[in-house]
Formats: sequence, C-alpha cells, structure tokens
Amino acid sequence: METKSINPQEQQDEEMQLIPLLKLCYHQFINHWAWFALSAVVCGCIGWYYQQCQPRVYQRQAVMLIEDSNGSSTGGLRRTSKNSGMNTLLELNGVSVGDNLKNEIFIISSKRLMSRVVDKLNLDVDYTTKEKLHSITLYGKELPFQVLFQKQYKGKRGQHIDVVKKGSNTVTLKGMTDRMGNDVPDVDVQLGQMTQTPYGPLCVVRGPGFGRWTDETIEVDRLSKEKAAARFLKMLSASEYDKETSLIVLNCNDTNVERADQVLATLYDTYKEDVVENKNRVALNTAKFIDDRIQIIGRELSSVENQLASFKKRNQLVDFDKTPQAMIDESSTARQQSLQAETQLNVAKYLDEYLHTHSNSHDLIPALNVGDASFNTQIAAYNDQMNKRNTMVANSSENQAVVREMDRQLAQMRQAIASSLRSYVNSLEVRLQAARANENMLTGRMAGAPEQEKQGLDIQRQQSLKEALYTYLLNKREEVALQQAINEANVRLVEGPIGNQQVSPRSLVILLVSLVIGLCIPAFVLWLRYMLDVAIHGRKDVENATTIPVLGEVPRMKNANNNKSLITDLSSDDPVVEAFRIIRFSLGYMRHSTQVMMTTSTTPGQGKSFVARNMAAILAMAGKRVLVIDGDIRKRTLSESFGHTFGLTTYLSDDHTQVADLIRTDAVVKGVDFLPSGPTPPNPTELLMSDRLHQLMQQLRQMYDHIIIDSTPMFSVADASIVNRESDITIFVLRAGVQNRDFLPDFERMYQEHRFNNLTVVVNDVNVDKRYGYGYGYGYGYGYGRNKKKSRVKRIINRLHK
Repeated sequence: METKSINPQEQQDEEMQLIPLLKLCYHQFINHWAWFALSAVVCGCIGWYYQQCQPRVYQRQAVMLIEDSNGSSTGGLRRTSKNSGMNTLLELNGVSVGDNLKNEIFIISSKRLMSRVVDKLNLDVDYTTKEKLHSITLYGKELPFQVLFQKQYKGKRGQHIDVVKKGSNTVTLKGMTDRMGNDVPDVDVQLGQMTQTPYGPLCVVRGPGFGRWTDETIEVDRLSKEKAAARFLKMLSASEYDKETSLIVLNCNDTNVERADQVLATLYDTYKEDVVENKNRVALNTAKFIDDRIQIIGRELSSVENQLASFKKRNQLVDFDKTPQAMIDESSTARQQSLQAETQLNVAKYLDEYLHTHSNSHDLIPALNVGDASFNTQIAAYNDQMNKRNTMVANSSENQAVVREMDRQLAQMRQAIASSLRSYVNSLEVRLQAARANENMLTGRMAGAPEQEKQGLDIQRQQSLKEALYTYLLNKREEVALQQAINEANVRLVEGPIGNQQVSPRSLVILLVSLVIGLCIPAFVLWLRYMLDVAIHGRKDVENATTIPVLGEVPRMKNANNNKSLITDLSSDDPVVEAFRIIRFSLGYMRHSTQVMMTTSTTPGQGKSFVARNMAAILAMAGKRVLVIDGDIRKRTLSESFGHTFGLTTYLSDDHTQVADLIRTDAVVKGVDFLPSGPTPPNPTELLMSDRLHQLMQQLRQMYDHIIIDSTPMFSVADASIVNRESDITIFVLRAGVQNRDFLPDFERMYQEHRFNNLTVVVNDVNVDKRYGYGYGYGYGYGYGRNKKKSRVKRIINRLHK
C-alpha cells in the first residue's frame, strides 16, 4: 500500500492560507458583535417560547423476564444446546435458538397486540386541554367526562370535538364538522343521554374529575383503531437488557404518566394471554384429532360387539371353554403381544396418514406419544416451531422472507418426522408379523377345537383390539385436557412501570440549538454578503491577486465634498493626510524616476483627480516644486474648479503660445502650480498625439521636481494611453467598494505586458471601519494618538448601522 508523503512546505502554505480566514472571521465577529448578540437573544427567546409550547413527554419503564418451559431464564437456552432435544433438532435444521428473544420482542411490538391494548383502554379517544402555553393530556382520574361513541370509526382524517362545561349536568360540543369538512352548529348535551351528532350517536358520561372542571375547553380527538395502534407503537420501544440475560425492557413515552403505566401493564397482560393461547393451540389440535378417532373407533367397537353378541346367541354360548390350560396361557400371551403391536401400528398409521395430508401442512402434529422418546421430542420441536411460524404470519404475512425460511425448515422437519415414523411403522409390522405367526402356530395346535370356538375367538380378538385402542384414546384425551388447564405464560414482570423522567422537550438542548442558530444566522448573512461582494476593499485585495506595487490606500473622508475634496490642513494628524504621507514615502523608494506621474482609473468616479491634487499638495509640503496638469481635456474636472479657459489644449493647438503664460498658481495650496486643460477641442486624440506634447513635457521637466498629469480613465478613450508615453510612472486609482475584483487578473496581465510605464496602484476611499482581517487592518494605524471618545450607546448604534 502506497503512503502519500506530506510536504512540510505545502502544509505550512495551507496553514498560512488559513490564518487570513481566521482573521476574517474574528474581525467580522468583532465588527458586528451587536448583530450576533441581538440574533442570539431573539433566537433564544424563540427557542424558549417553542419549548414552552411543546407538550411534556415522560418516559415510563417496565422489565419483563422470558422463561423457558421449565420456569428458568431462557438466557441459558440462548447460549447452549444441551437443554433439550428440541434445541438440538432446531440447530440441526438451521434455526438459531439465540434469536428467540428477538422474536418475542417483535411480537410484543406488533400492531396486533397493541390493537388489543387500544381496545381494552379505549386509546382511540384522546382528551387534551391547555395549561399556560402547552397542552396536557387528561386520563383516568383526571378526566371530567368520557365520550362514548356508538359507531366504530375507520376514517383517515380523524374526528375532533371541543367540549365546554355549560352547567352542572350539561356540556356543549363545538368544532365538529360534517363529511365534507364543513362546520356544524354547536350541540348541547345532557350527561348520560344519547345524542345524535355528525359523528354518529354518542353519549357523554361524568368522569372522576368533573367536580374540578371549571371553564377550560377540553379537546377530544378520535382516531381509527389502526391509527391509534400505530400512534402508541411509536411511543413504545422494546429492547434486550443485555446479551447475557433474557430480560426485555419496555419504554413508553407519553404525555400522561398514568396512561403510560396502563399501556405497559395492559400490554404485559395481553402478551401473557397471547402466549397461553399459543400454547393451547397444540392441545386443541390434539384434542380435535383424538375426538375424531374416538368416534371412528367407537363405531367399529360397537360393530364388533354386535357380531360377538349375535355369534353367542346363534350358537347358544355364554363363554368359551379353554383347554388345555398351558395352550390357553400361551395363546393368551401371543394374543396380547399381537394386540399391542397392532394397536401401536394402527396409531402410527393414523399419524402417518395425518402427516401426508396436504391440508394439514400448517397444522400442529398431534402429540400421541407414539414410539420412543426421541420421536416424541421431534414432534414437540416441530409443534413449537409451527407455533412460532403461525405467530409470525399473524403479525406479518406469508410472503415475508423469514416466514418462507421457516416454511422450508418446517418442511424438512416434517419430512424427517415422516421418515422416522415410516421406519417405526416398518418395525411394528415386523413385530406384528412375528406375533401373528406365533398366534397362528398356537391356533394350528388347537385345530381340534370346535369351529364355533375358533370363530368366537376371532371375534373376541377384534373386540379386545378395539377396546384397547378406544381406552388409549380416552386416556390421551384426558391428558390433553389436563395439559390445557395447567398451561401458563412463561413470562414474568420483574419490575413494574418506574421512572418519571421528562424526555421532551429537552429545554437545555433547545436553548443551546437556538443560541447556535442565533449565532449562525448573522454569520451566514455576513458570509453571503462577503461571497456576493465582488468589489475590492483595500490593498490586500490587490496584493493577493496581482504583483503590481501598491503605493498606499486612502481612507474615506468624513463629510467630504467631491468637488472640493482638497486637504487644507496638511499639518494635521487626519488619517487622509497620513495616507498621502505614506504614498509620498513609497514614491521615494521607487527605483525609477518619479518626476512625471500620470493618474488614471478604469472608469470615472474612482477618485483619480482627488488623488492627483492631494498628492501634489503633500509633495509641495516637502518643499518640492509641483505642477498639476489637467490632462482630461474632455471633462476638464480640475479646470472647472479653477475657472480658467486657457490651458493645455491652447498650447498644443497654437505654436506661438508659451507655457509660462498658461500656468496658474494654486490659491489654496502653496507651492503647487496648475496647468488647466483649456478649451475642449474637436479632435482631442489627434491633438495629444502632436509633437507639441513632447516638447511641453521636456520644457516642464526643467522647471519642476514633480509633474502630475490627471488623465482620462484608461478604458474610456485613448487619451490616457497617449499621455502615458510622456510619464515616468502610472498611478492607477482603484476605488474601494466600487472596483470589481474580477478586473484584477486582466490588470495583472497588462502589468506583465508593460502596457503602462511603471504601473502602480493607489486604493482610494477605503472604509477603515470595515475590516476583513487583512494584515494589520485597513488604515495602518491612521489616526494614531487621536483622542476621540464615543458614548457606549452611540457605539452600539454605529455597530447596528454597519
């Protein structure tokens, strides 16, 4: 077997990938703890309300002991094969006696027995009422009344009645429906009087708890006997106590303890009755067989006695002379042996005829004590197995695999019994032939006796044979009747219904599940929002998907105006100012020139003009000479705020225009000059492609330390690609929450293809309050040292609004 080695480096990479996920979960929980707390409280309240509305279910338990026919536990019978010949025969035929207890458990849990319990206890009618939020079941001494239905109900929908006390001897029946499901008017019923209703005639009788009944409504629900049996079977469970004993544990889960006790006790009594009935089937079948044979032998005996009487009358004989005495004694002995052999042979033939009758194939074999002890043991084993087979058929059907297997085994056992009986018949025939030969020899020696004596002896022999057989059958009938009278169930109740444990509702489990669900709901919503959120949120999104250098990220400005989003106080510790300081620091570590910088974006609204102007301000703060060029000659975003009409396009279209005449000084930020875009030309692309642009940039490089060109969006028009040829570095502005992450793979490909000069990225408008667990979190400590305090209520409100 090949073993797959684990690369330590791969395992370390997997662990490193897991860390950001754990940080993500942690920050999501921290940022939205109020939602988690609120959801947990709400779901906890719902769980508490749910468990308060559920009916209380209690478990009662009883223990039964299954004994063998000797009154001892069948646990030994299940473990050994030395107890009786029956066990040996069953095991030789492939029947495991160890499954006996499972068979009994199946019988106890059968719908047949539970249907009898339902009939005895009237469990097809249920009485419930409300107590606070949940319903309780009324039974026995708690019942204020009982509804006695006169017609048996076999429907599937069930019948419902709301009973309200109206007076000391009157109740009102409400909520009844007809066969079409339509409501019927309320009916006032006198206690003890038969009343006609849509459910047939019924009578409401007073119960033990009628005096304690006030004004609460009691709901009466009626099911068919079959559905009621199925319902209580679901409440019942039967199992082995352990593998070493023959104890059966019965558990009943019910909403009423007294009813559960009654169900267990009645089920035990019903099972005992069923066991006794099953044992009596052998005796009943044997008694029927004996009665049939007694009638036949009685008629034959009467006929022989009539022949003997006629013979004596005809020959005027009272008794036969027997001479000589020795011959008479020998003849008598031979006659007794012949009679005994012939009697046993006739009984064996009767039994053989019974075995070969096909109509008796599923009946029990009469226990006539024919032959030796082993043969009678085989018959007893067959009858016991046939009883189990008939019980299984009564609880299921003949088409079950278990029944068919038992039929096969019974056929083999019946064939073995028939074979043994055949051998026994053959031995009896041999014995009978020997006895008759001896008798004939003695008869020949008495040839000199009168013919009348010989005829009389023959008739007398037939009479003796019939009398012996008739007497034998009468004795067997008495034995069977005695056995039927002393039969008892081999089951004993070891422990009555005990326990009062509430098994439902499980309050602690429901509360814990509710709290878990309460925590999972906001977690799922946040996860779904995160999975559906395709926008970037910070530099880590870019760094994880590309290899493009990220200069920094600019946090969202509070109450910022897009048209006047210029940082005026560059000496403050505002997070936005600090962000641009970091960008300025990052530019200082670039390996190539950063004199001419072009800002662009994928689409309008990403904040490239905002970044360009504030970058100029932060660079000027460091003592640099900075020029900002409005390179967006189509929209003129920066130029509109300055209000100038002449600028870049004027220089590009007029060879006599000097750039110094077009440059303006920024009135807001000191040290920053500004070159407006100028009038919008009819051919902006062709104008930018002229040599005048290159000449302009060469001239400006001599005048300024940094030149920032605010260009058009990259994918809107071709202007940015043309201007990019004159820039040393391209600053691509991506707006957090707006720019789609699906763009990043294409962005990486453009970077690898060097389609832009020294491409870099600035992430704009980052919401520092929404952290997703990346690195140190968005902001990199922006605002460090600021001493802003919010009230606890305000912080909670802010959490809920996020």
